[in-house]
Formats: sequence, structure tokens, C-alpha cells
Amino acid sequence: MRLRLSMTRRLRLSMAHRLRLSVAHRLRLTAAGLLALLGTGTAGLAAARPDLPEDVPQRVEPLSGASPAARWASDGDAAATEAWLDLGPDGRDLHLTGDLTEGVADRVAALLGAHPGVVRIHLTSDGGLVGEALALGAVVAAHGLATHVADICASACTLVYVRGRGRSLAAGARLGFHGPYEVGLFDAARPVDAAPERTAYLNAGLTPDFVARALAIRAADMWMPEPGLLRAAGVVTEVVAADRFAASLPDRAARRPGRQARVP
Repeated sequence: MRLRLSMTRRLRLSMAHRLRLSVAHRLRLTAAGLLALLGTGTAGLAAARPDLPEDVPQRVEPLSGASPAARWASDGDAAATEAWLDLGPDGRDLHLTGDLTEGVADRVAALLGAHPGVVRIHLTSDGGLVGEALALGAVVAAHGLATHVADICASACTLVYVRGRGRSLAAGARLGFHGPYEVGLFDAARPVDAAPERTAYLNAGLTPDFVARALAIRAADMWMPEPGLLRAAGVVTEVVAADRFAASLPDRAARRPGRQARVP
């Protein structure tokens, strides 16, 4: 069942998406809160999670302007974070760029119905609504699509990625994982039961050890495993050259907010 915006704001979001919603709704964070959310580095994760084995590759990046999503939307413009959908020139590749907001699964399903030649979906997203990600993952699986990441796919986006018939990762691209949470009173993040995410990952063939490690990462952190571990854990089926699907790219120069692939 999809999670929807409600008065209680019981959302499961990627941390970067949550920060942008806070800006859009003019919520104020204390300086200490911002430091806690944005100042976590690799050393911070190691200190916060001493239970993680030292041999597990760990990469943690600030969830601020360094986030790819920060390039897609201006501060305070929540509508601009809606995912853009673009078809490649040959009609075989669909590019999704942006947040997994309410309705994106239905939009993708409608587009695939109008363009049955699509065989692969390219994901560039730092997350969004978990319910929407699960629904979109079901659409991907139902259409037998392969999934590909050329830049970053983090948080809820990974729930879509793992439903791909084949899952390719470009050299230098990243997948980011952390545990789910709810936004509660005073915009505080609270860990929640990760059963839906755990079930989705395990059903997709990821190893139990990897799933346990991924969901143990706290919401303020992002675990970005190295490609070797991703392949060994069953997350990625193939690591490809960065330009492997260059011919499938849409006209990015013409892309604008609101210029989304639409069903006639």
C-alpha cells in the first residue's frame, strides 16, 4: 500500500528529500540539527556504527548541495522535485530523474502502456516515498524491464532498482542504502519497522547479510558499498562502462521542469 502525505506526516523518505520538504514548508532546523544531519562523514559513520565490520566498504557523503537532486530543484520549490520522465531516441530506454513522489508509479505505468518498446529504465534519484518505490518496482518487474544507474540511486530508489530483470551499474555510479524512518513531531526522524524493505530486498535475491547491514544504517547516514560487494550480494548483475548506454540519452539540453514524457 502506498504511503501518502497526511496530517501526521508519517512518511518514509530519503533524508535528502526530507530536507527539501523542510525548506519548501519553511520549517526551521536548529544549527545543531543541521550539523547533525549534514556534517556526518565517513569517520562519523564509523563512530556512530561501531558494530559494522571494518572490512565493509563505507562511503558517506553530506546530504546537502552535493546531492544530485539539489541540482534539479531550487530551494523552496517543492513541485520542481517531481521526477522527470524522458524516452530515449530509439524508444527502448526510459530515463527517470528526480524524487519518487506520489503518482510516479502510475505515470511510468501509463507511459509504458503507450510505449511498449521500452526495455530498460535508467534511475537517477536520491529517494522519496517508500510506498511509491515499491509500487514502481512492481511496474518494472511486471514489464520485465532492466534497470540501470549511471549516476546515483539512493534510499527508496534502490527498491526500484532491485526489481530489474538485469541490473547494471555504470563505472563510478553509486547505490546508497539506509534504514527507513518516519517523520514525527517537530520533524524528528524515528526509525520504523523495516519489514517491507527487508522483504523486497530478499525477494529480489539480495543476500541476508547485506540486507541486514543496509537496513541497520541510521537515517542520517548513507552507505554506498563498492561495486564488488554489490555484485557479491546480488544487488548488481553487471558493472559497465560509463558510456555503455550513451546513445540512449535524451536531449538533456532541452529538458526543463514540466517537460516530461507524457502519454498522448
